[in-house]
Amino acid sequence: MNRSTSAIVIGGGIIGCTVALELAKRNMHVTVLDKGALGQEASTAAAGMLGAQVETHHPGPFYELCAASQQMYREWARELQEISGVSPQYIEQGIVRVALTEEDEAELRSRLPWIRNAEWIDGADARSLEPAIADAARGGLYFGRDHQVHPIHLMNALRAALSRIGCEAREWTPALRLIVRDGRVTGVKTTDGDLYADHTVLAAGAWSPALLEPLAVKLPLFPVRGQCISVRTDAPPIVRTVFTKGCYIVPKQDGTLLIGATQEEAGFNKKTTVSVVSELHRRATALLPALSGAEFVSTWAGLRPGTPDGLPYMGQLQEAPGLTFATGHFRNGILLAPVTGKLVAGLLDGDQPALDLSPFSPERVQ
Repeated sequence: MNRSTSAIVIGGGIIGCTVALELAKRNMHVTVLDKGALGQEASTAAAGMLGAQVETHHPGPFYELCAASQQMYREWARELQEISGVSPQYIEQGIVRVALTEEDEAELRSRLPWIRNAEWIDGADARSLEPAIADAARGGLYFGRDHQVHPIHLMNALRAALSRIGCEAREWTPALRLIVRDGRVTGVKTTDGDLYADHTVLAAGAWSPALLEPLAVKLPLFPVRGQCISVRTDAPPIVRTVFTKGCYIVPKQDGTLLIGATQEEAGFNKKTTVSVVSELHRRATALLPALSGAEFVSTWAGLRPGTPDGLPYMGQLQEAPGLTFATGHFRNGILLAPVTGKLVAGLLDGDQPALDLSPFSPERVQ
């Protein structure tokens, strides 16, 4: 294809790869840079819940962004598999969000006036959906449209799709700093030399702020460690994701159950700790007693990109022409990948955004 416009995407996680794929579909020549292998940071350290409803505690722009991405996901996953030949393991089972305490029940009920695609269920209803749920369940919310994917298979599909569509992926090629000429971002200095492009997209997650040194731009963003564990039982006790305050359990097609996750501001420390593993298992067993004797499979941690107000940075800055932001998605990067890819690619292509991006603009912190 004759591609006259070029773009560099810094960051090869799910957000960066999805933006790159959407740009390539718009006939741009795209290069993805990553300091390591694609998708080896927060993207594949996640559980893969598409919880537009379950993890949103109040109405507003962020809820609408999550809901829009969720509505896109089934078709996006189908198209991704068609392009790549790899299944992202999109599973159409809902989420049962259970309250085990009176306080948690009150919080969940407070969402009913504004939340969509949810129904209140009592404890017996919850156990009817998933018989392994503890008798202590007071009730909760059932989100039939909050599905899931497998993060590792999703990244494998994205990697294959980028290759098939003609994107250049430069792994193990750290971006050192942005190149600025006459006030405009024109490329990136890397350990493998300088690269130039018409557009540069910053999608480097928790590592994004360090790349802005040549600009008079501050990006409040920090790593938040999330520790998870994986266990296995003789037969999977659930088919849907079950969730309570402080713990979720996501069943996967290989028979494992992913349990997570913490939120710790521990800098760039990715170590897992015995105390957290023990606490996650305790909370999971309180929700699903059948996990008391589960086989331990593995533990891991990822560094999610947190922002002070909990909203991602998506958009452009007058102070940094040539640069577009797509970072700071915290624990919702997998859910928000389709909508972020579409919106950011559209910005570079001159489209009118389908959603109001002003709440997510990096201008809000300048």
